[in-house]
Amino acid sequence: MTPRRLAVKALMHQEQAGYANLVLDAELKKCTPPLESRDAAFASRIFYTVLEYQPLLDFLLGKFSKKPVAKLDAPVRAILRAGLAQARFMNVPLPAAVNESVKLTKALGKTSASGMVNAILRKAAVLSVQESDFTDPLERLQTYYCLSKTVAQLLYSQYGEETFALAAAFRNRPKSAVRVNTLRTTDEALTKELQDEGCCVENGPWKHALLVDFQGSPVTGAAFARGEYHVQGLASQFAALCVEAKPGQKVADFCAAPGGKSLTLAQEMHDTGTLVSGEAVSARVNLLEKAFQRCGITCAKAVHNDATVWQKSWGTFDRVLCDVPCSGLGVIAKKPDIRYKDLDGMENLCVIQQKILQNGADSLAENGRLVYSTCTINQQENQNQIEAFLRRNPQFQVVAPALSLPGMEHGAFGTLFLPHKTGTDGFFVAILEKLST
Repeated sequence: MTPRRLAVKALMHQEQAGYANLVLDAELKKCTPPLESRDAAFASRIFYTVLEYQPLLDFLLGKFSKKPVAKLDAPVRAILRAGLAQARFMNVPLPAAVNESVKLTKALGKTSASGMVNAILRKAAVLSVQESDFTDPLERLQTYYCLSKTVAQLLYSQYGEETFALAAAFRNRPKSAVRVNTLRTTDEALTKELQDEGCCVENGPWKHALLVDFQGSPVTGAAFARGEYHVQGLASQFAALCVEAKPGQKVADFCAAPGGKSLTLAQEMHDTGTLVSGEAVSARVNLLEKAFQRCGITCAKAVHNDATVWQKSWGTFDRVLCDVPCSGLGVIAKKPDIRYKDLDGMENLCVIQQKILQNGADSLAENGRLVYSTCTINQQENQNQIEAFLRRNPQFQVVAPALSLPGMEHGAFGTLFLPHKTGTDGFFVAILEKLST
C-alpha cells in the first residue's frame, strides 16, 4: 500500500460520512504491513490537505472537467483532489503529482480515465486563482476559504469583513502547547528533556506553559510517558486557570474528557482536596482515568455523568468548570471537517449548554467561582448564553480574568479568543461569581 493510495481510499470513505480522524485512523490500521511512519505522515497530509481545500480544489478541477466533479467516479474524484492538493498546496513537484496520480488511476482499475486525470491535473495545477476573483463575500468564504454555506453565513453575519482574516487564520494551526506537570517536574527540567528529544521549546505566556515544535507526535516521547506534561492549547489552559482552583478545595469539571483541563485543575490543587471529573460518554471515562494515572493524579475521580441533569447528591463545590459541548467553530484549523458543518440542531445544542451552565451555578457554594467555556466563536453559544444566564441569575456577575494574552477581547459577558488576533484556537471564557449579599 502506497501512502497516496491509502489517502485516496480514506478520502473515498470520508465522503460516506464519519469523523475525519476516525476515518483516517481506520485506514491506517487496516494497512498490512503497516506504513512506515514517514509514509503514514505523508498520507495524513494528503488526506487533511484535501479536506481543508476541497471546495477550492473542486472549483479548479471543474474548470477543466467535462463532468461536474461531483458526478465523476468516486476513485477518480479522490485521485484528482489528492493530486491537485499535492501540486498546489504541498510543494510536490507537478510532474511527480501527475505521474503518481495517473499510476494510481490505473492501479484502481480506472485506466480509461488516466488520460483525463493527466490533462486535468496539468491544467488545474497552474491556473491562477486569487481571493479577489470572488467578489461576493459569501462565495469567497465558501469557495476560496472553503467553508460551508451555513458556517460562512453565520460568521459573516457576526464578524462582517473581519471574517476573511478569521477564515485565513483557520489555515494556520496554532503552535503546539503543553502544560508542565508540576507534580513531577519543573518548567526548566522539562524544557531540557524535550530539547534532548530534538524538540524546539520556548516559554509560553504564563508559568508552566511551553510552546513546543515536536518532531513527531507529542504523545510518543519519553517525557510524556512519564506523565511530565499533557498537551493542551493555550486557550484551553486559560479556561482551566481562570477557575483558580486552590489546594484542598472541592472542584467539579462537568464535561471533562479527554482530560486536559482536569489535569491542569488537579495540578493547581497540588493534588489535594477533591476533583470530580464528569463525562457523559461512558467510553471516554476510561480516557480520563488513564490520564490521571499517567500524571500521578490521586485527588480526581472520573465519573460517568450527564451534566444536563443536576446531581443534588454531589453537594456544592468551591469551583465549577463548565466546558460545554459546542459547535467547535474555533478549532477548524485542527479539525477541517468542521468547515463543512450544516449547524443543524443549534437550538438544541444551546439548550444543552444552558442546562449545564445552570446546573453549574446550582452546584456552587457561597463565594464560589463558575467558569463557562467553549471552543467556538459563535456569539449565540458564547456572549448570548452568558447574557441570558445573568438575566435568570442576577446574583451573578462576570469577573475579569487575571491572566491576559495579546489579542484577546474582554467584554461585558466574557473573554473571546479569535485565531487571527491571538494565534490560538478560537475560544470563549466567562468567569462568574455570586455578588456579595
